[in-house]
Amino acid sequence: MLELARHDRPPFAVEPVQEPLVRALLVGKTVAAGRLGVRLSLSASSSLRDGMERPEDLVTVLGNLIDNAQDAALSQHRTARRERPFVEVRLRERVGVTEVQVSDNGPGVPSAKRQWIFTRGASTKRHAAGHRGMGLAIVADVVSQRGGGVSVTERAGGGARFTAHLLRACSRAGAGSLS
Repeated sequence: MLELARHDRPPFAVEPVQEPLVRALLVGKTVAAGRLGVRLSLSASSSLRDGMERPEDLVTVLGNLIDNAQDAALSQHRTARRERPFVEVRLRERVGVTEVQVSDNGPGVPSAKRQWIFTRGASTKRHAAGHRGMGLAIVADVVSQRGGGVSVTERAGGGARFTAHLLRACSRAGAGSLS
């Protein structure tokens, strides 16, 4: 995936993402989503330069948010037969902060559960066994360790929009938590 992500013309628009690990993640997730019938896209307003500190933190956050969004969009499509399931990713760098936004056209998150879903073991999915309820808790832990925060809101038109802020090292000194 790293090699595919370095090509001049990947099979979809990831050009605004210059960080190789993040770019490779997006390539892999987009191919996997397509096989499931989910349209995963990168917002035209996205931009991420190469050379960020600890890109693995962003890969962890982004990978978990994409997986959850994809599951939600697929579940909504199966039950309501709505439009094709989709997930949109937006990555932006602002002064001292990398912002990640992942939106989907799934069922959304009820306002009463918007804090609870970030706790270990919390899951809205029915499952018989397995390690459910860890992904969003891991996201919350990583962004907290980076001095940032994560939140979820309703997406216009239905679905959910998760926003995570990861502070850069130079911005963490004396910074409070964002959400």
